[in-house]
Amino acid sequence: MVTWRMRGRWLEALLLAVALLPLFLGTALLAVTWERALGDARFWPAYAVATAVGVVHLALVIGGHRGDEVVLPAVACLAGIGIVLVTRLVPDAALRQSAWLALGAIAALVVACGPWDTRRLERFKYAVLVAGIGLVAVTLVAGRDLNGSGDRLWLGLFGYVFQPSELLKVLLVVFLAGYLSEKREVILVAPARVGGLPVPPLAYLVPVVAMWGGCLVVLVVQRDLGSALLFYGTFLAMLYVAIGRVHYVLASLAVFGMAAVACYFLFAHVRLRVEVWLDPWIDPQGRSYQIVQAMYSMASGGLAGRGLANGYPLYVPAAHTDYPFVAFAEEAGLVGSLALLLMYAILVVAGLGVALRARDPYRQLLATGVVALIGFQVVTIIGGNVRLMPLTGVTLPFVSYGGSSMLASWLMVGLLLRASHEEAVAAARA
Repeated sequence: MVTWRMRGRWLEALLLAVALLPLFLGTALLAVTWERALGDARFWPAYAVATAVGVVHLALVIGGHRGDEVVLPAVACLAGIGIVLVTRLVPDAALRQSAWLALGAIAALVVACGPWDTRRLERFKYAVLVAGIGLVAVTLVAGRDLNGSGDRLWLGLFGYVFQPSELLKVLLVVFLAGYLSEKREVILVAPARVGGLPVPPLAYLVPVVAMWGGCLVVLVVQRDLGSALLFYGTFLAMLYVAIGRVHYVLASLAVFGMAAVACYFLFAHVRLRVEVWLDPWIDPQGRSYQIVQAMYSMASGGLAGRGLANGYPLYVPAAHTDYPFVAFAEEAGLVGSLALLLMYAILVVAGLGVALRARDPYRQLLATGVVALIGFQVVTIIGGNVRLMPLTGVTLPFVSYGGSSMLASWLMVGLLLRASHEEAVAAARA
């Protein structure tokens, strides 16, 4: 057993060394292009990220962690690409981004190796949900609008601001995993039928739908429709894994379609986003200026890209937050973009492997929710960047600039590592 454990950690160390290559190569390219020494203060955030990831790996080794060996290297690669991209686009914000990343890595380490187990989260699922909804509801009263868009999505504390909906994503997954694992057997019992389809007992299905719907209502009122879309997709994925009934998912998708149409007619900002998505040339110097510049930026990247720090991604407004994939694609090209997508695919597949190997229903649903949340978030933001769907304003995990998103993403990594460790220990005992 010790041999297996050491082999797994050596494998993780090897993968980690390979995963950090984009970070060091990107830093070296920036140093050459900017004609600055590698010891320049602009590159300190990159070294801080490498140090934080290395510390997490060493702590996992010392703590005898036996979880998945692919998750941390995949996250390290994405985080390295992200800090290089932020350093290239907004150098003054890179140090702040690396600080948030280090804080997130510490939080993930506490979750992965702390003296607790996931069963505690299952027992306190209702308290977790109430705390999450309460935190987001406070923003309706005391929220701040930082970018002048009219969306009061941030809260201030001790001079810092954070976005509560990012934390709510994690808390909602914790709640849904606990509720569905506890009630899955009774929900599967279908005493009634509507239109030939089995309907579960409403006494057990209505509470989870009402609580989940309450989160969506709060987010819709806040005009944070991107987070609402992520919650919806994550809920459907977890519901299908818990129950295995396709018709429930299809019915939910039909409800989503009707809700999307209703939002289009009820909210002016939703209509605006749909209109400029369908026809960005309707106002290329005004409402759709960002989309048009993003199209030009991505098209100029070509197959191999213009080279790091040789493109013009800053012509796209808020490229480091709203259009990180476009900024990366212009300078890394189609080849680099596909490599980035492949790295996200590796992370998702590794997370799905954790869920498939899980014997405990709660850990299975928890891993499924985390992977679904990360996967849907990637699809949503990249789909908006390449005009496959309207831009929703969510962030690209581990790559986009944003402290709240970085902290929430690392918390999800910690939950994934914890679930895989507990399953490995349980399998060894069995």
